[in-house]
Amino acid sequence: MKKRYITLIILASLLLIGAVYFVMRVVYPAPETGESEITADQMVVVAENHYQLGNSWIRQNENGNWESYIEGNAYDRGRTMGILHKQLIQNQEQIFVDEINTNVPSWFLRKVLLLGIAWFNRDLDEYIPLEYRQEIYGVSEFFSDEYDFIGPKFNRIVNYHAAHDIGHAVQNMHLVGCTSVGIWNFSDSTQLMMSGRNFDFYFGDDFAKDKIVLLCNPDQGYQYLSVTWGGFCGVVSGMNEKGLSITLNSAKSEIPSQSGTPVSIIARDILQYASNIAEAKAIAEKYDSFVSELFTISSLEDEKMMVIEKSPERTGYYYPKDDTLVVANHYQSPEMKDLPINLDHLATSESEDRFLRTEQLCTRIDSTSPDNIAKILRNQKGIDGKDLGIGNPKAINQLLAHHAVIFDNVEKRVWVSNYPFQENVFDAYDLDDFDLWKGNALGVSIDSLQLAPDSFYQSTDFQTFEKFKSLKAELISATQEEKPLSEEQLAAFENSNPMYYETHRLLGNYHAALGNKEKAIAQYQKALQLDIAYMEDKVFIEEQIKSLQQ
Repeated sequence: MKKRYITLIILASLLLIGAVYFVMRVVYPAPETGESEITADQMVVVAENHYQLGNSWIRQNENGNWESYIEGNAYDRGRTMGILHKQLIQNQEQIFVDEINTNVPSWFLRKVLLLGIAWFNRDLDEYIPLEYRQEIYGVSEFFSDEYDFIGPKFNRIVNYHAAHDIGHAVQNMHLVGCTSVGIWNFSDSTQLMMSGRNFDFYFGDDFAKDKIVLLCNPDQGYQYLSVTWGGFCGVVSGMNEKGLSITLNSAKSEIPSQSGTPVSIIARDILQYASNIAEAKAIAEKYDSFVSELFTISSLEDEKMMVIEKSPERTGYYYPKDDTLVVANHYQSPEMKDLPINLDHLATSESEDRFLRTEQLCTRIDSTSPDNIAKILRNQKGIDGKDLGIGNPKAINQLLAHHAVIFDNVEKRVWVSNYPFQENVFDAYDLDDFDLWKGNALGVSIDSLQLAPDSFYQSTDFQTFEKFKSLKAELISATQEEKPLSEEQLAAFENSNPMYYETHRLLGNYHAALGNKEKAIAQYQKALQLDIAYMEDKVFIEEQIKSLQQ
């Protein structure tokens, strides 16, 4: 007994030492920031949902988006955002944590997941330049105490900046299928460079409700506009004062073997410090990226668009042959297009379908205008106008976008969608108005250039889609719990979106879970007659049918 007791003490001591070492090893040190004179008591409440701190401010516009102007050095910018955006930051973290809890309901598995990510990302801060660490640290000082059980505030926000990367590396980004399009023409009579993109990063509807149109005036580099959310210092969509814009599209990635720089931080560095393609390429080449990403660059100075295709192992450059650029989620550069992982992705995913549909629509527009770019981004049909159902990943518009954005690099104007998705009003902004935004939160968007809501959004079809989403959640829950639903409920779900293969796949799963083999097979066979986005879904359905027929 005594030997056993001593053994237990030794094991407990070793576990304690290991735990202490783990915590010490994983906790990121605070960056050197110097002193800041920015304090929370300096914030002034101008009106409801309108706050000001010095020249910086945040307000919610009448269409729903938040608009914010931020200036100063890195640490001051971070503290200013932390103070002005505090409620949005804390709301976003709550939404983020709630979504994880929903998707990983087991407390034990969540703990294992968090510890695994923490250990994997133990050096993540070292891959982020000091300027951005200082800014992120300033924001972190205003994070909620409620989630300190997850980790220190600075650790949490640094890891949130890699959430996009971790998600599409581990899940292969079935919830992220961004599409971008650009058209340009420079001649004696024409000066045109216009592009648009859907940022289909979906983390639940609530995550997209409080997006921020950020007008950033840093003490170094260029002024820029980006579309972001509370507590996020990276860039996924933005344009700077030099007429250079950047957007991110995910590419197929292997599960990473080590940390690297989050792609949104690479994009931020390009947007803040590059005025042309050569400078953007030089910045991108400095970094070892976390995962594979497509950086679409539109450069007014170069009068052209291109894509920096970057993986943890290599970098490629794609320049289109003509004056139109389409980007989905596969490589096109000579260096990357023939890689086995890319060829497999083209054969088994929906990326090429969205790409080809976008090319079709580009040839059919009578002029290049913000309205016509918006029409492309809002299109829900498949190749040759085929009905895919509503929400099919093969469509350009999957009705899950965090935001859509349109750039006019020549006029230096940006249009940003309001919730939901790309369906509501697009507000217009002029980057030549930066001096007017300093200390002034009134009238920053240009009402006369506003784009009207999509006709679909104002139709009964949109209400039917909302009903489909609600019924879908009920069906998935009933399937997991093996809980019977009424024939009326099942018919209502099927009739809400009958042309979408996922409707019938989910009904097949439900009937299979409840032992209704014939009904399950019938629904799976309906799904096989429709456009299936992913090869693995098709294989799953076919295997289910075989299994049920035995």
